[in-house]
Amino acid sequence: MAVNFDLLGDPIPDGRGKAGRTGHVPTKENASKIRVLLLAGMAVGDIAKHLGISAPTLRKHYFHSGKVNARLAQKMALSETRARNMIRLQEQADKGNVAAIKEMNRITDKIEREIIEHEMADDPKQESIGVKAQRALDANSAEDDLSAELDKEASRAFRPH
Repeated sequence: MAVNFDLLGDPIPDGRGKAGRTGHVPTKENASKIRVLLLAGMAVGDIAKHLGISAPTLRKHYFHSGKVNARLAQKMALSETRARNMIRLQEQADKGNVAAIKEMNRITDKIEREIIEHEMADDPKQESIGVKAQRALDANSAEDDLSAELDKEASRAFRPH
């Protein structure tokens, strides 16, 4: 079966021009547009209108799970864009581009610092104790404080003037 293409090079789905749903065919160009529009902060519904499709169609064809909110979609687009840029940067560094090498070093140093800071901030959590146990500790502490205060006063009382 031969696949027909429109003037823009997109495949024409079967049934185009006939009654009923024509179906949407996802393209790399649309995926790229969606990624950029998400990064720009555009809502999923507005992006769908821009592409001439419904929001559920957009989710169905461009997000794996189909149920993605705008914030998650934006985070996914940001991560994917960063990954693509890192791959391009690495390719240039592999070719000997000094600026790309320096930028890769700067980025990896930053990530390494973040990892170390995160590890240092992760103090093992102390086991929480119950309310009764905390009250018992507070009572013992208060009792010790009272004993220390009484001892101090007793030593003052028996001290010669």
